[in-house]
Amino acid sequence: MPDNSLNRIRALVTRPNPQGNRLAEHIQQQGGETLVLPMLEIRPLAETQAMRERVLQLDRYQKIIAISKHAAQYGLELIENYWPQLPVGQQWFAIGNTTRQTLARFDVSASCSDQGNDSESLLALDEFSSPEGQSILLIKGSGGRDFLEKALQQKGAQVDTLEVYQRLCPDYQPNQVRQQLSDHGINVILAGSGETIRNLCQHLPMSLLEHYRLVIPGQRVARQAKKLGFRQVYTATGADHAAMLSVLEKINDETSL
Repeated sequence: MPDNSLNRIRALVTRPNPQGNRLAEHIQQQGGETLVLPMLEIRPLAETQAMRERVLQLDRYQKIIAISKHAAQYGLELIENYWPQLPVGQQWFAIGNTTRQTLARFDVSASCSDQGNDSESLLALDEFSSPEGQSILLIKGSGGRDFLEKALQQKGAQVDTLEVYQRLCPDYQPNQVRQQLSDHGINVILAGSGETIRNLCQHLPMSLLEHYRLVIPGQRVARQAKKLGFRQVYTATGADHAAMLSVLEKINDETSL
């Protein structure tokens, strides 16, 4: 019997590929329709001498934090070039379960908060209650939030960063995004970060935003979305496909859809 649990969903998927296409496939398998227009492009940074030197000093850190799944993937690919076997006695952490699962594919066992998918939730873990004197490495993308770095430094930790990828805004023709949303009858937008939403808003007038249901992971991103003009914001329990699909199933049952 076919799965039609998303038969009323016409979703815009804004995730970078290949993740965007994978999420779209899941939606289609449950009877939904999709339009994939990535609002973020992820590219690994070319290796530099500074990056090599930081990786070669990996064994001086007590804790290592992967900020995102891209940080986990590109960071471990770089680290494996110089550390076929990782230093012992280190604690690895991930922001979000998706990031933790990415680390696990490299045989790295990491802890993450089950209370949220942001820096604030990670800091609430007991392991970061008293980090004074500890050396901590953050694996991340260029730019982005510096909240975690500053918060750990304020607690007395010595914090270094290893930037392994960059985020770019894809280039679309004027009115291309708006026209495609109209042509496909989109009624739900899926986004994974505040940056993704900001990039999307460059292509849509504020007057249109309130008409779309927006599904995002995390309360912090939800607050950002509301400030930008979205009025129908749904918060998933995580950024993984299962969490996003669960919210879509609830939206599909709404009589007002």
